Amino acid sequence: MLKYSVVLALVALSMVGAVPREGFGPGMQDWGFAEVRPGAHMFWWLYYTTADVPNHADRPLVIWLQGGPGASSMYGNFEELGPLTLELDERNHTWVRDYNVLFIDNPVGTGFSYVEDYSLLTKTNGEIADDLVELMKQFYTLQPEFRTTPLHIYAESYGGKMAPEFAYVLDKAIKNGEIECNLQSVGIVAPWVSPIDSVLSWAEFLLNMGYVDTKGYNAIQASAIETEHVLNQGLWEEATNLWGKTENVIVRETHGIDFYNVLFKQDFAGTRSQLEQFSRDMRSAIASRATRLASEDRDQILQDLMRFEVAPALSLPAESIYGAQSGRVFNTLAGDFMKPAIDVMELLLNNTSLDVVIITGQLDLIVATPGNVRWIEKIQWSGRNNYLQSPRNAVGQHGVLEGYEKSYGKLAVYWALRAGHMVPADNPILMDYILQKHVPVYSILKFLYILVTADGFGSGKQHWGYSEVRPRAYIFWWLYQAQTNRYEERPLIIWLQGGPGASSSGYGNFEEIGPLDRTLKPRDNSWVCDQISYYPLEYFSSVKDYNVLFVDSPVGSGFSYVEDHTFLARNSSTVVSDLVVFLKNFYHTISSITMYDWEGNVPLYIASESYGGRIAVEFAYSLTQAVNAGTMHCKLRGLFLGSAWLSPMDSIAAWPTYLASLGYLDESGRERIERKIDIVNETTVQRRSGLTMDGWQGLQQTIIQKTGGINCYNVLKPTRREIEQQLENASEEVLEYGETLWWYSDTGKPHGESHSSSPLEQLMRGPVSHTLGIAPQRPPWGTQRTAVFDALGDDFLQSSIGTVERLLNETNLELILYSGQLDLITCLPGTLAWINRLFHNPLGREPFTTELSGTIEGYRTTYSHRFTHYTVLRAGHMVPADNPSAMMHILHHHIHES
Repeated sequence: MLKYSVVLALVALSMVGAVPREGFGPGMQDWGFAEVRPGAHMFWWLYYTTADVPNHADRPLVIWLQGGPGASSMYGNFEELGPLTLELDERNHTWVRDYNVLFIDNPVGTGFSYVEDYSLLTKTNGEIADDLVELMKQFYTLQPEFRTTPLHIYAESYGGKMAPEFAYVLDKAIKNGEIECNLQSVGIVAPWVSPIDSVLSWAEFLLNMGYVDTKGYNAIQASAIETEHVLNQGLWEEATNLWGKTENVIVRETHGIDFYNVLFKQDFAGTRSQLEQFSRDMRSAIASRATRLASEDRDQILQDLMRFEVAPALSLPAESIYGAQSGRVFNTLAGDFMKPAIDVMELLLNNTSLDVVIITGQLDLIVATPGNVRWIEKIQWSGRNNYLQSPRNAVGQHGVLEGYEKSYGKLAVYWALRAGHMVPADNPILMDYILQKHVPVYSILKFLYILVTADGFGSGKQHWGYSEVRPRAYIFWWLYQAQTNRYEERPLIIWLQGGPGASSSGYGNFEEIGPLDRTLKPRDNSWVCDQISYYPLEYFSSVKDYNVLFVDSPVGSGFSYVEDHTFLARNSSTVVSDLVVFLKNFYHTISSITMYDWEGNVPLYIASESYGGRIAVEFAYSLTQAVNAGTMHCKLRGLFLGSAWLSPMDSIAAWPTYLASLGYLDESGRERIERKIDIVNETTVQRRSGLTMDGWQGLQQTIIQKTGGINCYNVLKPTRREIEQQLENASEEVLEYGETLWWYSDTGKPHGESHSSSPLEQLMRGPVSHTLGIAPQRPPWGTQRTAVFDALGDDFLQSSIGTVERLLNETNLELILYSGQLDLITCLPGTLAWINRLFHNPLGREPFTTELSGTIEGYRTTYSHRFTHYTVLRAGHMVPADNPSAMMHILHHHIHES
């Protein structure tokens, strides 16, 4: 036990803190310890607002509590919302700019807080709340000017379980006259309120995000159900152990994942050490994982900063050793850890006047959004039915969608986009909005509710031209030769874009894989001149550049055109027939120019994206038939099928679950979209001309309304179009690649419609068209693309899985599919649905890396020696643009091996 003299010294230290003083970092501060029980010392650190106000107390006071339990609020300070980052740089979005922020290390034993005997550690949520109320009594004694200042309690993770009970007990103390305090609200971020709802959401969330296959899903779900079974028997400590076991199953099945933001790059090499630590000492491993909120490196940096710089700067006593007791804090609370706190939420909403704010990040695994939605809807309170029926609105700033908001009365719930567990750090824009609305200091910021043959063009040798594939129907092609001395030894890759109607020469070239990007800067990971600086040394001798042939197909796409719209293709068979004629013409032309037999000597691969994938498999099958018949002699080796629109109804059927799991839909939205999908499916099966597109457009409009407008090509990228504008024009538009009701990319709208030209359109119609000598009498780039889509409307939703089976059974071609985990259009669960019908069991699944550091970029699943599927992390529909390193790995791996 500490001697009495030391206790007096601590009291004296706190008393000095009544006057603002310089501490560690910018601004005025105060700090100290509250002895909440004899021998139990809780550390607090107040940052006075830097706002230009006559008195600090004119601005609200915000308490911040961290999770764990056992994680220090110093993490929140230096990693999320304090004035300095962990690197000691000034933070752009610090809460201190507008508010007084009080960081508290709790429960006792956390961070700088400590107990003189471990028996004094708290064992229940109620004990934690009592300690916090005692701290606030002492705080207001030292800082009486804040007694009338609006107080708001904000907390994260397990702090989200502690904060509601703290707020409820504090509210009772206020009403009983035990403390003078102006408590207004409680806000909880990624809150551990109903642990089992979180645990039960993990397997489906990971499956939908592409981190596990069905086998992994089953393993995780089995462990989660076992946890639920034990929890329902009231075996709380055993439930905590099984929670840790389930996390370990996830680590094993995903080969390591960041539980706090699933898009953060994983340390592949560190996975084994995590599993080994768990097998050696399960309880220690569980506590370590719960109290460490960052990577081991950053966690160590934070600990060193606290112990060797902050503690001396604040003159903290030797008895306070940052983090020394954190693991014991978690273990002491193991019997309370898995207990739900929904009943406390009900007390807050039914028996107090406090506002309750709940915030959930869509990329959080540990407290996944689907689990949060589930327990929120369980809360029994007077406004429950009205809340469930209330609309969910999109929220954004400067035209960028940042999240969703659903509220009624005292309850407000926020879905944070592009954010994981630590929403203040991952999406500070939305967090600012929430604070300004629920912790007001000014009039609320104005946020928008939105739906939200010469040298050629550029460097390198190029060839381009037109091929008349049918009378008055012309396909444009543009070849970039590999930038090597022996280009004829490099494979030829044909690139087919999607849509139908999107341009390979424009979008695929300048937005994804060509040597220049849209701003005309050299692309680091171009397929034509890849720098491969990241690639393993053993590949350097064999991995070079590729000859890439951009083909604007079907006729009417990009620079391709028809002289009359009656010559547009009406089905995939015509599109494929045109491509076969084109390729024959191309081989004849390029061999004449280069004096080399490309058809007989150069290996050929077909790469495609989206609807282009459907054309690619049909095209490949027709080519093999032509080769077998002796009418062609090309060396077709394989297909790279990106975000392939091969079984549209499988993709569409998976949308409601996929969107709901990411927090874009509530239950009513999910049900509404499912009904629209039933209509599309019925008209597709019946092949009723015109009605299929009517159902498709109705489905689009419903998704716009229910999600507030989503970027269908990458669900984490912002949308920039207001809801009202979209809905006004909805009846006149259809889904096109890069041009959709959901998202307007830089392909822009078709020529002739009222809008300002997009940058890509300006580039293609201006400098590119001029440099390539496109005759002015030809239609400008992209002007026929809407007509292309309309002409293929009845064919758009048909499946090509039968052709995939014929390629596998009748040819020797290799099929490589890749899917971006953030793509909605051809979402991963839909793709896996049709793959699993073709193959009962994969031969193996493993993570793949592209850097010497071992960062996981995705997962490779081998179904046969000629069929491989890749799940690509941190990528949407346009995988080559979103994760070029992963794309180059896939390309090199299969072309190199062949």
